[in-house]
Amino acid sequence: MGRRPKAATEGTEATAEAVAAPIVRRRRRSTTVDHNAQGQILIESLLKSRGERGATQEEALAVVTWARGVHAEAAELKALTTRVRRAKTENAAERQIALGVNQALLDGVLSGALAIDVNEVGAITFRAA
Repeated sequence: MGRRPKAATEGTEATAEAVAAPIVRRRRRSTTVDHNAQGQILIESLLKSRGERGATQEEALAVVTWARGVHAEAAELKALTTRVRRAKTENAAERQIALGVNQALLDGVLSGALAIDVNEVGAITFRAA
């Protein structure tokens, strides 16, 4: 015969506490990106950095496409990291570093700490807001 559980030996006090304590279940956090809200913030940042020059539709589209590419790369790398053998063949380490930099830049623009701009060549540039 084994030992009796502590709750069985203490009597009804332990069972009353066990019943009174609520069961807390964990929920998975799923983050859904609101591309419309992000697009508006990015375009506002672009227009602020350009001043009176304004921005063309192509420049605004380049900025929004860059942000969506950052999210797509994050999702793809998340899928790659679950498959270790496949991740080794597709240079996941270098891609993780580039993704970290791009996410930091995107977070900076969305928080208002950085301003985003598109230069004459068509490359996206960042500066302090």
